[in-house]
Amino acid sequence: MHPLTQLIPVVADKSAPGYRIRNALAYIGIFIISAGDTVRYAIGFPAWGTISVALSIVALVLFLRSNPMPTLRRMPRTLVALLALMLLSTAWSFYPAYTLLGYAGTLIATFFALFLIATFSWRDLLNRFANVFRFILAASIVFELYAAVIVRGPIAPIFKNYKGDVPPSGAYYWTQGWLLKGARIQGIVGNANLLAYIAMLGFLLFAVQYAIKQPNRKLSMLSMLLAAGCLALTRSASIGVAMMGAMAVVFVALISEGHDRETRHRYYRVAWTIFGILAFFIMVYRAQLFTMIGKSPDMTGRSDIWKAVMGLVVQRPIQGWGWISYWMPGVKPYEGLIVRDNVTYYQAHNSYLDVWLQLGIFGLILLLALVAFTFIKLWRLAVRHTSPLYLWPIFVYVAILLQNLTESRLIVELGWVLLVIFATKVNEPAESLEPRGKSPKRLRLRLKGLAKLNAKPDDN
Repeated sequence: MHPLTQLIPVVADKSAPGYRIRNALAYIGIFIISAGDTVRYAIGFPAWGTISVALSIVALVLFLRSNPMPTLRRMPRTLVALLALMLLSTAWSFYPAYTLLGYAGTLIATFFALFLIATFSWRDLLNRFANVFRFILAASIVFELYAAVIVRGPIAPIFKNYKGDVPPSGAYYWTQGWLLKGARIQGIVGNANLLAYIAMLGFLLFAVQYAIKQPNRKLSMLSMLLAAGCLALTRSASIGVAMMGAMAVVFVALISEGHDRETRHRYYRVAWTIFGILAFFIMVYRAQLFTMIGKSPDMTGRSDIWKAVMGLVVQRPIQGWGWISYWMPGVKPYEGLIVRDNVTYYQAHNSYLDVWLQLGIFGLILLLALVAFTFIKLWRLAVRHTSPLYLWPIFVYVAILLQNLTESRLIVELGWVLLVIFATKVNEPAESLEPRGKSPKRLRLRLKGLAKLNAKPDDN
């Protein structure tokens, strides 16, 4: 292979000044945004808040010392406008003090995302997120085994997130300890849906690591099995749909690569048609489908949640109620709005509906524009580059977009950090990417392979 087209890993310079602190900050920060409840249950909200603010300050300082202007210029205007609208909503917010507090949390996540963008390549980010997810999943299985075999019962948080000596509902336990009973597990993150979310993202990242042979295929394969096991034990229907959507997108991306524009767009039209037909049948026969897989037709009460949220949306459809990200306990009109089985919920269980609720119709338009433009650019990166490495952004992006139809994780913590990373880093110049290979990915991947390459070892 010609040296100009040979694919080579972009390896971080571990001897560079400040590498260790940047690397440590990345790992600690990714863990906190991915498993926030783990930290809050273990050390309490005040300590969690203090650590988060301290880490964000360090991340901001390191970012500002690393020639920040190129990264700032690559932030899409829709993202900048969305951030500005969040702050501007303080002027008409129903709870202005909490809007400022929620905006501070969003800025912390944004600063951390910008730090990651400026510091690490796509390959570095893949490995760091994968390593953290691998740890969370493995620790979750160990934690569930401890609860089921040693404790033989539920484990409450060390720092309580409820009043009284006993949790008012099973949802307030760190884990129910149901690993050996065949019921859903919660892992160290304390929530079955969140554990399924991490398992889904982890599986996709491990699959790409397997494709590019990094760090090694045995570890990647074992990690995929671990993630699949966690997915099975959490039994999340929405995550299953998101996984299938991500797989479908990657299949279309692989078969489209290397073809002329007309052929590519023919594939796209067929794919969108099939997607539309499937979506129609899922909507029409959702009751039968959910009953068949053991789920309630209203997706565990989400239809009631959305009705309650829409009741607030129609009261302020243009300006919204004010930015707050995750709803905060005690804040009206959210406190007591949604209560199920003695559990008060603090999200709309749909990120797009949540943004409409908080920022009004213009906020929703900005979010949808940001989502659409980012998808197009990530798609082009995945299709036009010959390395499987550049599949992971579109893999993860599509999965979180679909998953956030039933959750509001896109606008907080891990979801927001990933959105900022994808929307900004995809604007980096082609020169910053690893060199292209001569042949399309589909010719170098086995059909059954989630990615075993047939080419030479240096053709990754």
